[in-house]
Amino acid sequence: MEELPDYDLDAELRRTLVVRARASIRMFVPIKGRPVPEITWTKDDSNLKTRAHIDNTESYTLLVIPECNRYDAGKYSLCLENVAGKRTGFVNVKVLDTPGPPVNLKPREITRNSITLQWEIPIIDGGSKIHNYIVEKRDATKKAYTVISTTWQKCSFKFADLEEGAYYYFRVSAENDLGVGEAAETLDPIRASQAPSTPENLYVTDVTADTASLAWVKPVHDGGSLITGYVIEAQKKDSDQWVHVAAIKALDYTVTDLIEGAEYTFRIMAVNASGRSDPRESRPAIIKEQTCAPSFDLRGVYQKTVIAKAGDRIKLEIPVLGKPRPVVSWKKGDMSLKETQRINTESTPTSTVLNISEIKRTDQDQYSITGKNMLGTVTETITVLVHDIPGAPTGPIKLEEVSCDYIVMSWDFANVIETEFVVTALTEDQVYEFRVIAKNSAGVLSLPSESTGSITAKDEVDPPQIDLDTKYSQPVVVNAGDTFRLEASISGKPVPTVHWLKDGQEITEAARVEIKNTDFIACIVVKEAIRIDGGQYTLLVKNVGGERSVIINVKVLDRPGPPEGPISVYGVTKEKCSISWKPPLQDGGSDVSHYIVERRETSRLVWTVVEPKVQTLNLKITKLLPGNEYIFRVSPVNKYGVGEPLESEATIAKNPFVTPNPPTEVEVSTITKDSMVVTWERPEKDGGNPIQGYIVEKRDKDGVRWTRCNKRTVTELRFRVTGLQENHSYEFQVAAENAAGVGSPSAPTIYYKALDPIFKPGPPNNPKVIDTSRSTVSLTWGKPIYDGGCEIQAYIVEACNTVSDEWILCTPPTGIPDTKFTVTKLLEKHEYQFRVCAINKVGVGEHADVPGKILLEEKLEAPDFDLDADMRKMINIRAASTLRLFVPVRGRPAPELKWGKADGEINETAQIDNTSSYASLVIENIDRFDSGKYTLTGENISGVKSVFISVRVLDSPSPPTNLVVKEITKGSVSLTWEPPLLDGGAKIKHYIVEKREMCATVKGLETVVTNLLKGEEYNFRVVAVNSKGKSDPRQLAHSVIAKDLLIEPAVRPKVSTYSVQVGYDLKVEVPIAGHPKPTISWTKDGAALKETTRVNVTHSAHHTTLTIKDATKDDAGLYSINVANNLGSKDATFEVITLDKPGPPTGPVKLEDISKLLHYFRLTRGRSILLPCISCERAWSRSCCHHRSSQGF
Repeated sequence: MEELPDYDLDAELRRTLVVRARASIRMFVPIKGRPVPEITWTKDDSNLKTRAHIDNTESYTLLVIPECNRYDAGKYSLCLENVAGKRTGFVNVKVLDTPGPPVNLKPREITRNSITLQWEIPIIDGGSKIHNYIVEKRDATKKAYTVISTTWQKCSFKFADLEEGAYYYFRVSAENDLGVGEAAETLDPIRASQAPSTPENLYVTDVTADTASLAWVKPVHDGGSLITGYVIEAQKKDSDQWVHVAAIKALDYTVTDLIEGAEYTFRIMAVNASGRSDPRESRPAIIKEQTCAPSFDLRGVYQKTVIAKAGDRIKLEIPVLGKPRPVVSWKKGDMSLKETQRINTESTPTSTVLNISEIKRTDQDQYSITGKNMLGTVTETITVLVHDIPGAPTGPIKLEEVSCDYIVMSWDFANVIETEFVVTALTEDQVYEFRVIAKNSAGVLSLPSESTGSITAKDEVDPPQIDLDTKYSQPVVVNAGDTFRLEASISGKPVPTVHWLKDGQEITEAARVEIKNTDFIACIVVKEAIRIDGGQYTLLVKNVGGERSVIINVKVLDRPGPPEGPISVYGVTKEKCSISWKPPLQDGGSDVSHYIVERRETSRLVWTVVEPKVQTLNLKITKLLPGNEYIFRVSPVNKYGVGEPLESEATIAKNPFVTPNPPTEVEVSTITKDSMVVTWERPEKDGGNPIQGYIVEKRDKDGVRWTRCNKRTVTELRFRVTGLQENHSYEFQVAAENAAGVGSPSAPTIYYKALDPIFKPGPPNNPKVIDTSRSTVSLTWGKPIYDGGCEIQAYIVEACNTVSDEWILCTPPTGIPDTKFTVTKLLEKHEYQFRVCAINKVGVGEHADVPGKILLEEKLEAPDFDLDADMRKMINIRAASTLRLFVPVRGRPAPELKWGKADGEINETAQIDNTSSYASLVIENIDRFDSGKYTLTGENISGVKSVFISVRVLDSPSPPTNLVVKEITKGSVSLTWEPPLLDGGAKIKHYIVEKREMCATVKGLETVVTNLLKGEEYNFRVVAVNSKGKSDPRQLAHSVIAKDLLIEPAVRPKVSTYSVQVGYDLKVEVPIAGHPKPTISWTKDGAALKETTRVNVTHSAHHTTLTIKDATKDDAGLYSINVANNLGSKDATFEVITLDKPGPPTGPVKLEDISKLLHYFRLTRGRSILLPCISCERAWSRSCCHHRSSQGF
């Protein structure tokens, strides 16, 4: 026979099993089932075989964990399974141990001298509340930890006063009732550092159509940690968003993929182990191509000629300049270079390369390079010579020029450097004929060329001409330090003379300037160009036929020139001045971004930076030293660097006004032993500047130095000097101060001695009796209001018996130093008078009488109790502990003491101990019934006094009260009850509802018990549970039969009319009843209510609610509610009234009569009203609109 598996947990395992650490966890569970079920123990879904000893039999399963620790706490699950089914259960285990380590220990904030750590509470609290944390630190170079705090209660801690840049380890341990738990330690050392300072001087050094090149200077301070890199961000104009660009380690970077024509701002942040610095922003930059005409750098080709032996290999690399990058093409002679395997060209990012392998005689020629971009075209020619045996000259010989005394002729011949020669010493008008023979380096002569034919020697005249390349139509742009060449083809007969001019002055050759003019080429080369090389160059050629000139503009990109002078210095005082200047005449081909202002004293050679980045053409300079002579200089800065400075004339830092004259009529008054009052009159002249205050000085007659009396400047014409030494003589002087400084002091006063006038003291203050007995009187008094000008030394007390009228000294003749005294050895039942006198070094002062006559008899005092602060509040104590109440008592005679309890009798086991000075109540092993108000009453012949002490015993609660049945159906019973009278000193967490074999756990004050059998009779009881345990059960007074409860429907509006102002919300809540739950329908003015987002109806178990938002006039009307179930139906009606201001009167307005003093008008829907008005032209005021008459409006 098959049987479902089942188990039987005892009462201890049904609750949380509590075990102390290092004890054994033992869970014995009887089981049953056929066939024998398979048993599986798990903890948090993990197998327990490696940690626990498990013993399984047919009738029980036993799990044992020896020497448990905090990690063995948790939920243990038991699973029983056989062919008949499956049954699971669990046991909660709490291990009382020290807590586990705090979790997520990490730094929250790091600065250069502090580290703030944060953590979370331990996952395992050891079964007890965490009281505090132990916080420790150690230097990474040491092995021992230092305890910083043992009572820290928060989950964060700031370690201050750390050494900047040092590494530290930290650990934190939690502590509960069972001790200090395992520590959480930082895995890696943490460095005391912070984010670095802002990078310096972010510049945009270059831009193209889609890129921008940035450069910056590393931060002044690295925050105590190595800078690991920089983060670059960009922001487009009209956008608030910064976009991440890159994270790099270098000090420059080129930002790519930018939008051409857009304006960007860039910022850079330095990064170290502690985070990012504040950003440094650049000036806005517009992304557009920086154009530059094409050019070739031929400095590496001597005289533009390359010489090679036949059979050699040459590689000619020519740097290419220009933006955008020029397109380069090669020609050999007049034909495009035909590339082969032996002759070819190649391009690199910065140059073009010509390669010729196994060079031949036929490779000798003029090779031209042409570079072209959007700004123009440039062509350079390089001559390649091949040394080989010569060939025969090729004819015919050409006569280039013929004059009266010479002939220029030319011919063609391979591998010859010169193919032109000038024959001189000819005779004018003589006829000549010429031929050419070639000769090589071996001395071998070739055959002669063909003859030129007959030539007559005579002159020819042509005016000069200049053929200028089109690239010079735009300014020639070069970078500082580069070499630039200006050249043009010239012609004319006779050969014209060539002149190069700049700014109207002829240029001569210098170290950096070469003039390479030939008969056909005018050329000037400027090496290592500087800013002054920029400007307008003029090429002028002349011969007998006339002259011709062209202009070429050159722009050198360099640092700017000095600002246009002079520097204007104005507004000079002894501590500040202002300077201004004009922009430089030469900006170096780029706008000046800012200026650097420096200063130096004329007595020193070192310049000091005043302001590194001035955007304007003026600056206010402060913190000058009065009387020093300064020179200022201003240096302009553009994107190419810092330009030449402009210096100012020497300026002395001094005020345009002088110090004031000394004050007059200095006098001293109100002299005491430690103070005097000095008064004076204003100076006759203030030195041209308002007086800011006065300085008072004193000099002791025994001293030689003047000492300042006032720490702050005195603005009034009097000052009280304090801190003087008694019996010392002083003289005083006063000086006035304005913006120029402190003026000369006044003439010293005569000497005055610091001394108080001394008198006898006044009477002591408020003497009174504080206690009496049959033979003693205790007196007290205050110091005299007037001490006579010197210290009170002692007091004397005198007494007078009213019988003898003789005053007797009660204190020693020298007096007593205290302000209280007890007079003894007095006679009982006698009346006495007392008086007190003060003594100073002058003598005995005036006496002060104690009010009234004192009759000596035993003093009666009503009972009184001295409750400490803890007893005045609620005393909380755990059940089974000992309650100790100790109250000090006063009263004469000793009062009779009695303990009581306001709401019952005191526990029979209470121990009461009452004496004349205290009352004590001790109750051992208390329980919840010992909670309440304890009263202590003291009584003697002088009166009665009572106090109460509130005691709350933390115990399980008493039974709930008033348990009744609220509702009964065929399948359920609704119960309700009230909280227990005694909650055991702790908040009620929930209630346990029991029904025979069944049990329910609830937190409210009612519950529904389901799954009942219809017609069966049941009894119920409720048990309250708090953190200390279960209360005694409270049983229902009578049994209950499970059957359905039938209630007719009902609906009852609270009122019949609801009012709402237009624009406001209305909520009408109508109670309903009925069982089974009735159906509800709403109508308005006889029609079904149309629900919208503004008007809607909601239902709950006992109410139906109408909600109208932003009410309008249309919401007014008669609303009806119908509720119905199978027992019947009921209706209810209420009215909604909307309140609003009235609409406008209906027009038009008619004027029926007009007079000088009265006007009135008639409304179509109303009566006439006379409205007085002062003038027909004046508009009606607001108040007229509210006028009312007896006729209405």
